Amino acid sequence: MSTRYRSEAAVEQVLTAAAGKVSAGEPPPDDVLDWLARLRLLEGVPFAYLVTDERLLPLESARFFFLDRNWTDAAVDGALSAGASTTRDRAHLVARHGRIRDAVDASERNVWIKAAQPGLSYDAEPVGTVTGFLLRSRAVSGWPGLRAQAFHEGQPVRPLRIERLAPAVLLALFDGLPTRVLVEEPHQGLQFGVDLADGGVFTVARRPPEPEGAATVLFRPSGCGVVDVRRLRADLGHTAAVDGAAAFALHLVQRPYQQEFSGTGESPLFSPSISLDDLAAAFEESP
Repeated sequence: MSTRYRSEAAVEQVLTAAAGKVSAGEPPPDDVLDWLARLRLLEGVPFAYLVTDERLLPLESARFFFLDRNWTDAAVDGALSAGASTTRDRAHLVARHGRIRDAVDASERNVWIKAAQPGLSYDAEPVGTVTGFLLRSRAVSGWPGLRAQAFHEGQPVRPLRIERLAPAVLLALFDGLPTRVLVEEPHQGLQFGVDLADGGVFTVARRPPEPEGAATVLFRPSGCGVVDVRRLRADLGHTAAVDGAAAFALHLVQRPYQQEFSGTGESPLFSPSISLDDLAAAFEESP
């Protein structure tokens, strides 16, 4: 069994050992801090606790949220209580609860970094406001390597967790309040292709330094579905002698598809779109 997913008995043994070390004034073991930090990031939490009713996350929808730190702190306290089997253990745990909490705060920010690049120097600052989203879509199951990025006024927001909870459900957590979120296809899916415009016409967008616009893709009269590459190259403004094949190929690269979520000044991305009263009324009216 991996250290990432432990049985309840194994967790109790680890936390009991941690209580002994904490009582001696030492920090909890790294594997305990890592487990508690992952719990703070909702790892191992039953999905029914995250989405209590399927109607809250219908098909082809995204839901943005703030993570309630009081709720996750209570989950950590509950896990720590498994290691305090006697009154003395409980007294030691209460006396050093603040130290354990600070250590978990620092470890929480590094969960994602450790998994991606174990050799990095980790940040000891605690996580601030945690935001995130749940995406339920066929795109999640169709592209298992779907990427998610968040930005605040153009600056990247550090990811804390990005993981598929189910074949068609993606969870993302961020360290901060994004103003813009991008969900995009995996970058390893780059390929050559053309775009289908209105009226069934195929086009290729011109890229700088060529003039803006799109060139129509024409096909050879003698070949069904065979692109007239020479004509397309001329329409894009390229010549074999000057630009070479690489510059021409750049026009045909199909970049990963991106879905952008963003808000305006009057309607921020993470502002409520429905009141609790309206939500309760909708559930009462539904069968």
